[in-house]
Amino acid sequence: MSKKSLIEEAYGDVNLEMLADFALTHGISGHERAVAEVFKSWVESSSDSIEYDNLGSIIATKNGSANGPKIMLAGHIDEIGFLVKSIDDNGFLRLHPVGGWWAHVLPSKPVMIETRDGRAYVGVIGSKAPHGMAPSVRNTVMDIKDLYIDLGVASKDEVDVLGIQVGDPITPKADFHVLANPNYLMSKAWDDRVGAAIVVDVLRHLKGTKTESTVYAVGTVQEEVGLRGAKTAAQKINPDVAFALDVTIATDTPGEDGRIKLGVGATLEVMDGSYIGHKGLLYHLQDLADELKIDTQMELLSAGGTDSGEINKVHDGVITLTISIPARYIHSHLGIIHRKDYADTVTLLTEFCKRLDQDGLENLRNYKRSL
Repeated sequence: MSKKSLIEEAYGDVNLEMLADFALTHGISGHERAVAEVFKSWVESSSDSIEYDNLGSIIATKNGSANGPKIMLAGHIDEIGFLVKSIDDNGFLRLHPVGGWWAHVLPSKPVMIETRDGRAYVGVIGSKAPHGMAPSVRNTVMDIKDLYIDLGVASKDEVDVLGIQVGDPITPKADFHVLANPNYLMSKAWDDRVGAAIVVDVLRHLKGTKTESTVYAVGTVQEEVGLRGAKTAAQKINPDVAFALDVTIATDTPGEDGRIKLGVGATLEVMDGSYIGHKGLLYHLQDLADELKIDTQMELLSAGGTDSGEINKVHDGVITLTISIPARYIHSHLGIIHRKDYADTVTLLTEFCKRLDQDGLENLRNYKRSL
């Protein structure tokens, strides 16, 4: 047996073109329009209608029975980034963070600055050379306020000519990679373009299938700055059952506890800092995964939140669960996910949507009621 034959084959039905289209499109919180267009282009042939809420979340609907359950599948389409905070006389840009960043992952990283009229320019976040640097400086905790972007210009006047102004969005610049083992995929913005791609893929897998439930595939906006689009979209839909699809922190790298691994299958989130998952739905998904021979792992997050945190509170309450996709190195320029986690999650949710009827919904509702 050759050494090459020991490397795993690519798992499942995963459209790499679609994943790359989602991941590489620029769209920080509040600037998601281009990503919404990508979402629409991949889902419109599988949906009966497409609409938007007033924050910009996109809602693709596959109609079911007139009085059937309503299922909301939400993946947020924004990514973390920056806004231009100021421009100094030498043409260097200061950054205002949009979403959570650790400054140490930023020096020497390329970024893209986009102007009001659609022009885009590459810059690099400046860094200092270590030569002769005192240990006290080298070991200092960095602060984003001390970082800057070098556009390769000579003055503020040249920045003005480019059309760059305070408030313009700044997005991490990165490429899409299939790694040595083809199940490992690396790109920017898996948080949460992988979730947005999953909800689109579920609707694509349901195409031509009659369901009692009406299924809403939603690309929510402004999740990274407070779960804002999830709230308005859920108010508009008023779903009976909802799933938020988002990444979680993989802990299978050196120095971590190894509890949450890439390549397991479906990761069911018991709770996070924004919500407690509906136990009836959690156990139902666990049993369905067992039936489909899909492995699962349970996740608990003490901090951070997902779109479930706002969806579950709308109207008189929504039966809600987050399904997580483990990812390494989130909130940086490049993260890594696994094809199996993606493909198995699509399979699990597609089957759930096929099966849920009014009786099944009542069973879920009754789980929280007195016996």
